[in-house]
Amino acid sequence: MAALPATNAFTISASQAAGSTGDKGLMRTESLRNPNITVQFAKEVIDFSSQYGTETSISYTARNLAGGANIFPSYGDFTQACVFRTYGPWWKKAPSARKPFERTPKTFLSDDYIEITFATKVYPIKLDIYETYNPGAIVRILACDMNVGTDVDTGLSVCQWVTLWQGRPEESTRQSRIFSPPLKQCPFPTELLRLELCHDLAPYYTDLDCVQLHGTTEPVTNFSCVRLHSEQFYVKDGDGVNVMSTMTGALKDLSLEPNPKEFNTENQYVSKEIKQITREKDTGHEEIKNIKQTNNLDSVTYMQSDNGFFDLLPGEVIQIILSNMDLPGLCSMAQTCRLLRRHCCDSLQYIELNLQPHWTQVTDAVMYSLLKRCSHLQRLNLSWCKNPQLTINGVDAFMQFCGRELTCLYISTCKFVNNDCLMSVAQYCPNLRELDIDSCLQVDSTGFSQLKNLLQLQRLNLYRTYIDTMSLTAIIRSCPNLQHLNLGSCTCLHFMDDIADELGKNCRVMNGVYLVPDRFHDSKRKLKSLELWRSRSISHEGLLRIYTNCRDLEEIDLGWCTELKSRTSCFVELTQNCTKLKKLFLTANRTVCDEDLLAIAKHCKDMEQLDILGTREVSAFAAQRILENCKKLIMFDVSFCSGIDFPMMETWKKDFPHCEIKKSYQN
Repeated sequence: MAALPATNAFTISASQAAGSTGDKGLMRTESLRNPNITVQFAKEVIDFSSQYGTETSISYTARNLAGGANIFPSYGDFTQACVFRTYGPWWKKAPSARKPFERTPKTFLSDDYIEITFATKVYPIKLDIYETYNPGAIVRILACDMNVGTDVDTGLSVCQWVTLWQGRPEESTRQSRIFSPPLKQCPFPTELLRLELCHDLAPYYTDLDCVQLHGTTEPVTNFSCVRLHSEQFYVKDGDGVNVMSTMTGALKDLSLEPNPKEFNTENQYVSKEIKQITREKDTGHEEIKNIKQTNNLDSVTYMQSDNGFFDLLPGEVIQIILSNMDLPGLCSMAQTCRLLRRHCCDSLQYIELNLQPHWTQVTDAVMYSLLKRCSHLQRLNLSWCKNPQLTINGVDAFMQFCGRELTCLYISTCKFVNNDCLMSVAQYCPNLRELDIDSCLQVDSTGFSQLKNLLQLQRLNLYRTYIDTMSLTAIIRSCPNLQHLNLGSCTCLHFMDDIADELGKNCRVMNGVYLVPDRFHDSKRKLKSLELWRSRSISHEGLLRIYTNCRDLEEIDLGWCTELKSRTSCFVELTQNCTKLKKLFLTANRTVCDEDLLAIAKHCKDMEQLDILGTREVSAFAAQRILENCKKLIMFDVSFCSGIDFPMMETWKKDFPHCEIKKSYQN
């Protein structure tokens, strides 16, 4: 990554900005009509959810987003870019895909995020995001105020997040661009911004070059005029195009805690609606009384209440109606009347609880307010919840009361996840089957060792954690019914062959007989997916332990496992033993050859996703055999395969339209 330019933060006047040209010939729009506008590139990346690169490299890593433009206006796949781990819908279609949570708001689309800081606090009025490969994935931009103060009751620091822009992903264009969506006015100066991305429409990995923030040190009095002036298109030599998105979010944040006063304050129009509904309700009561009198039904007494006509419906019908509402809607509905409050707080409405879309609002107080409603909670998603007011104390109390029936817990990229948190999970959640602690960096061997007590685990995501060999070995020995295991980018696993040996011993199936302890006998207990992305210590001997014992594997990611060599026949034997494979990633293994591809074509008829990026020894003939024999193949990545050219790829696209063939490029 290039060093931060000396002009990273500077102040320009309106006359200087008009028609001025920056680095690499970028044509600037006329700057805002204000003599004190600060324009600055991101200083540092402080947090992110995933990255294509590794912690010890500068290629394809999240921190490449800091500093000035290194790639723009060029378009293509460059190592200097910020690149995330996934793209498109493929990971959501793989055997390892997770069941989506119910009640997830349709407006929540984010798959990844990255947080960046700037040298100078400003009131944001314009943001330029340099997208240099497969643009269109940005769906949300937020600003943070870390200096709100301290909560007088808890003594915890308070931070405030505000959404500056929200939209939907766009179809990608094959042009680099500067994306400058219209921003809402920010009520505070900020030095911390967050970008959220949705990869569903991305045909390949999205590359971000840099982010440039325009802002003022003082509040802008006429923000609407300033914003209109900042929303101009500009072009660099016909290559980089600034395309303005018209999709803006209009949702207001709702508190998850009942607060009628606040609710009525934010929604003053409600009072008028309530009066109208009350008049209609009174009219309805009069009509019912008239009907009773006409039909001499004096023996039947109609009890007038403040519940509208909901009290005439069976409770089951009300429950079904409420089950279609998201969590903020449910909390708001609980404030309307006693009847609906009783139904909205019913524990049957909280079998699944997805708090990830509301990560800015989740605090200890929220967890306490939800505690009594979640006595039958089975699935909980707290991923990304990083509010300083959400602590291990609140989570521990929640787990103690609601963890008994919990089978699924996602807490990826959470600041509160530490050794004490995992100890609490292991103690209070004995029936847990799925655990995601992706990118939780405050856990060491003391915390990981607690997971061996979760005997029912079937899915475990340890991506980008500091799990060590000894702790993981203990977990595998205690949890032989693991079906999905993610060990991608685990830099502290230095003896992966030992891990593979344990997997072969404890999670194996041969000839339909499951070789696990008697207490764990279950026809579903078998390893189905294994991610070893960037596991540089696994060799052909470790892979042999896996494919000779875990023959029901449907997915394995061996991308960037550089110690695996084709000359050992490990890839051929993998396909011969694991014939149920649906997803196989051999990314950046320079030794993969035609013999390996022909073995895949012969033995893996169910193959759906295959990645052979950077395999220079393969020919177009062998690749075509895969397309011909693997009828279910829907994604085939042949990027940087020197034996496969673009004309051949275009021919394949016509001959095999059911399969999306990927071939990345530069310029």
